[in-house]
Amino acid sequence: MEPTKTTTRTDGRELAAVVSKILGDLAFMVGDGESHGKIPADAIWLQGEISYRGPLAGTLRCFCTRDFAVQLTANLLGLDPDEEDARDGADDAMREFMNVLCGHLITVWHGTEAVFNITLPKVVECREPPNPESWASTCHCRLWVAGEPFFCSFEVRD
Repeated sequence: MEPTKTTTRTDGRELAAVVSKILGDLAFMVGDGESHGKIPADAIWLQGEISYRGPLAGTLRCFCTRDFAVQLTANLLGLDPDEEDARDGADDAMREFMNVLCGHLITVWHGTEAVFNITLPKVVECREPPNPESWASTCHCRLWVAGEPFFCSFEVRD
């Protein structure tokens, strides 16, 4: 029987590795690493958020461009990214990705013995790109996937 882990501090590199694994396993998308390319000025941004409670509580937030979410949808559903269904399903694809990612992070950082309740993921459109400099108290990573920026922050609370 695996003991319950009680990780409250996490590492951005480990977060990036888990995000990359889930993107690859779920949607066949490969991250280009933490490159520091130029953030698209005219991009429409989506922010996803999901939380959990149990022996510890936490919140996962992901930020991506709508173009990233459309590509995610296309890969999940086996569509061409130019199809209307891919564009229409972008928010749902982000919610599904957030749900899978959060569940996987919980087991990686807290083990499999404890029970956690996960909220329904929310996705909203943002007017501006995320500002990782304001995330000093969270574990976070920035990846480039399919030529698009993807930001993720994860905060664990006791």
